[in-house]
Amino acid sequence: MDKIKVLVSKYNGKNHYEWKSKLLKETEDYIMIFGEPGRKLYHHSKNKVYEFGTYSIEFFQKNTWYTVNLDIYENGDVEYYCNICLPPEFHKNEIRFIDMDIDVIRSKDGEWSVVDVDEFEDNAKELCYSLEVKDKVQKSLSNLLYRIEQKEFPFNGFFEKYINYLLAKEFL
Repeated sequence: MDKIKVLVSKYNGKNHYEWKSKLLKETEDYIMIFGEPGRKLYHHSKNKVYEFGTYSIEFFQKNTWYTVNLDIYENGDVEYYCNICLPPEFHKNEIRFIDMDIDVIRSKDGEWSVVDVDEFEDNAKELCYSLEVKDKVQKSLSNLLYRIEQKEFPFNGFFEKYINYLLAKEFL
């Protein structure tokens, strides 16, 4: 399987974090990759390296302002982590996107929450987000929450077959 490097930066162009995963599926509309336990996330903003003990499925649509990450635990629990971001750019074996601070998280118990709105507001001032970008971020957040609530793609059970596929292949 092809290794894919994910590079995330902040609005001012500074590297934020990066990691490597493996290609799971690519279509005209999205790229899906998966990570294995032991993968490392290099967090440049905090000058730290984190090692993950879970499997993950990472989903990047080509024209949306968010990404979706699923952390899959050995007991079958799944957590979601959605980044509000500028639309990802795809280069050979590389995915790049600009993090816009706000995240939507679903815990193992199924509860969804919006986090880091304060970080968005602080960075909007400090990094001079344009009015257009701020408006698009808010609309994307609303759209993401609507898709989650209405169980629209990709929150319509789409990921279940991939989770089951990984479980059946004894990745977990």
